[in-house]
Amino acid sequence: MKIFIITICNKNDNYESLFVEKYEKLIKIFFEFELVNINFRTEKINKNIYKKEYNKAISMIKQNSIIVALDEFGKLYRSQQFSEKIKYWEENCTNLYFFIGGPDGLSKDILDRADQVISLSNLTFPHVLAKVILMEQIYRSKCIMNNHPYHRS
Repeated sequence: MKIFIITICNKNDNYESLFVEKYEKLIKIFFEFELVNINFRTEKINKNIYKKEYNKAISMIKQNSIIVALDEFGKLYRSQQFSEKIKYWEENCTNLYFFIGGPDGLSKDILDRADQVISLSNLTFPHVLAKVILMEQIYRSKCIMNNHPYHRS
């Protein structure tokens, strides 16, 4: 299975680069993996005005894929449950897409198209932190599956 994390973002700061690089290397031990940042350029931020960017993101979706949207109103999982979902997806699809929205969240088009909408927390995070948290949880999921001591229950 190949995992894609697609973010719709307006900044390319390197705040998260050390963590992203760390977890990217760890995830690639288990999965093919690709990060995609789709930048938008707008001076005024209004909910869901990024139609061109969302269409570009949707156009990247390949056949036999699962689409998971991250949203504050999505389903919450404990790490063990998330690991079970990753295992299920690994067994049942070729490509797994996670979508992380910008400051206004994801478009209705992506939320409607998603096979699952999940939340990382009851708290709201900027996309750079959401990406790092998601990557860590993907790695942790595989560690749980393999009874690796990284995850301590």
